[in-house]
Amino acid sequence: MRALVTGAEGFIGHHICSLLADKGYEVYASVFSMDMAEDIAAKDVIRCDVRSIEDVNGAMAKSSPDAIYHLAAQSYPTLSWEKPQLTLDVNAIGTANVFESIIAHDLDPRVIVACSSAEYGMVSSDEVPVSEAHRLAPLHPYGVSKVAQDLLTYQYFRNNGIKGVRARIFNTTGPGKVKDVVSDFAMRVAECEAGKREFLTHGNLEARRDITDVRDMVRALWLCESATAGQAYNLCSMGAHKVADLLDRLLSLADGKVIAKEDPDLMRPTDEPIIMGDNTKFTKETGWHPEIGIEKTLSDTLDHFRKTV
Repeated sequence: MRALVTGAEGFIGHHICSLLADKGYEVYASVFSMDMAEDIAAKDVIRCDVRSIEDVNGAMAKSSPDAIYHLAAQSYPTLSWEKPQLTLDVNAIGTANVFESIIAHDLDPRVIVACSSAEYGMVSSDEVPVSEAHRLAPLHPYGVSKVAQDLLTYQYFRNNGIKGVRARIFNTTGPGKVKDVVSDFAMRVAECEAGKREFLTHGNLEARRDITDVRDMVRALWLCESATAGQAYNLCSMGAHKVADLLDRLLSLADGKVIAKEDPDLMRPTDEPIIMGDNTKFTKETGWHPEIGIEKTLSDTLDHFRKTV
């Protein structure tokens, strides 16, 4: 099996390359910058900006993949407020380029597209856990761009027969993650321990999030190869953790007293009060279940930052 992983320099990309290599795949990793290509488990690392059809065609010709894991993205909701054009360009046009390149090269791969729970937008507490049939009503440009990826995958399946699977990934974290609630808190705890920070600053603590460890998530993505083409699947833990509880657990793991302090600048213009998915469709079809509990995820993430701050 030959696999092309776009966005291989990213958090999930690194992990999925390692998993595929361990399973005997010939892995071709596409990266935006070769400066970000360290330690990727791949036969070949290819410089590829998915916004460029020429770059995508080059990666496709070199890899001739049996499976494509399309992870390349502008993946930060906060940044999408500042750079909506970039977000839409990378995520929507980049995805269209991948599908057009498959057609141009007359390939027939299984394509796992990294979509997002951000597509659902505001969901009330009486609507969770949210299923794949729930309306798509994103709250920020990032969420809109992920809806575009999702529907492009469906459109190319219906019109061109490309075997795309829409993996709606919920919050994923673990060692090596940056710029999410768990990694931000863990990094700030480590910085406080090291005397590099006086307070652990935070934003909204009332939100609840469905969080999956990256090591469980990449197993789920791999199992998407055996899922039904054209379908959307929630990849999630089917539980919701209050942000305040995550903070308390990390504070309890700290060496010494760490003081938490609210920072108004960390409050988003809009913030979903709860994100929690129903993974029943995916677990019934593939047998996947999360195996790593939140306590291990938090502990391992904190230990990672203690080594790096």
